Amino acid sequence: MKTLLASAAMAALLAAPVYAQTPQASAAPDAGITVQGVDPAKVLGAIDPTKLVDGAQADAAVPATQPMPPSNTPLVLSKTTVVETPDATIEQTSETIIPVSDRPALNPENPIAPEVQAIIASKKNYTTADLANAQLAAVLATPASEPTTTIITTRTTPKSDS
Repeated sequence: MKTLLASAAMAALLAAPVYAQTPQASAAPDAGITVQGVDPAKVLGAIDPTKLVDGAQADAAVPATQPMPPSNTPLVLSKTTVVETPDATIEQTSETIIPVSDRPALNPENPIAPEVQAIIASKKNYTTADLANAQLAAVLATPASEPTTTIITTRTTPKSDS
């Protein structure tokens, strides 16, 4: 029994320098990332989505240069009021700019973009890549949200004392 304990202790002492080795840097020091024993390209960002679906190619490829999203068409409402005082004429103009989008409104109970609904309705076996491409198309087709803006301009014209 003592021999077994002594040999286990001796093996632990001899193996300790193996575990205490310094890590070796990867082949790409300019990337700013050091991974022990593995090329960073194989660890970070090396996921190929076509391999996720048994090597099948995605039907809709993402364009290399993505177009800018469409802009909202603003609706401008203007209202002018004129107040006459003994000393001046006060003219107040209020402009309300409301962005209007041509995107269809989503159903609040089932908020799925029309592009995604089309993929689901058209294919019995759709892939995750099909859904991701449809969601990307929906995001690219949606204009950036803009707030409703109200601009109030007041112009005071003094009356002359003639």
